[in-house]
Amino acid sequence: MKLKDRVAIVTGGGKGIGEEICLGLAKEGAKIVIAEIDIANSENAKKKILDAGSEAIIVKTDVSKKDSINEMVDKAIQTFGKIDILINNAGIRHVKKLLDHTKQDWDDMISVNLTAPFLASQAVIPHMIKNGKGKIINFGSIASFMGRPDRVGYVAAKSGVLGLTRALSVDLTGKNINVNTICPGLISTPFNQKYAEDPKHGEAWGKETVVGRWGQPKDIVGAAVFLSSDESDFINGSEIKIDGGWLSSKVRGGELDNE
Repeated sequence: MKLKDRVAIVTGGGKGIGEEICLGLAKEGAKIVIAEIDIANSENAKKKILDAGSEAIIVKTDVSKKDSINEMVDKAIQTFGKIDILINNAGIRHVKKLLDHTKQDWDDMISVNLTAPFLASQAVIPHMIKNGKGKIINFGSIASFMGRPDRVGYVAAKSGVLGLTRALSVDLTGKNINVNTICPGLISTPFNQKYAEDPKHGEAWGKETVVGRWGQPKDIVGAAVFLSSDESDFINGSEIKIDGGWLSSKVRGGELDNE
């Protein structure tokens, strides 16, 4: 097992990509802290982890609040005694016209998608330094690399995640802590369900990827396990795009309603 007895915090780990990552890490031997605001979905994720033979706890966490993040880290330490892996997966998205985008919309996008990974990283780093090693994985998007319509706050935040990752990796030079970013594209999750199931556009958008389909949450797991493991020790400040080759091949014109 690549992650035997390691302790991983996964924010937004109760459903979608986060849930699949929790299960994937658990199957490789990791003990999981599901940090989630949605407790009902988290219970289902926890059961799957326990059924897979690993350990898991749920910590109700609002990543937009520093105190809640600190409580998440404290609970992880109290339960498992250490933190080896942090996966900053939690995210939200507002889709609305530029001039309708309110200050609160902007603040929401920056707070959850960019500030939260910074605060969570800051909270776990002292524990990783104490351990002598750590892995931090942030979540960007294809919106980290391009402008997207009607998503000004989201695009700004997800672009910032790449800068955050690079700056953290530099500031942690010599600490044996790797910081990298996973950037998903068209992934059929609760986040994107209405787009993936749209009778007019859903199938067509999937065919625009090089792979020819929408991605599934399980398509993200391999990269998350790899970046959490010793196999990625020489990868730092980098990003992995998981978008079916979409960014490398073309950019769709007009309205884009999927991430």
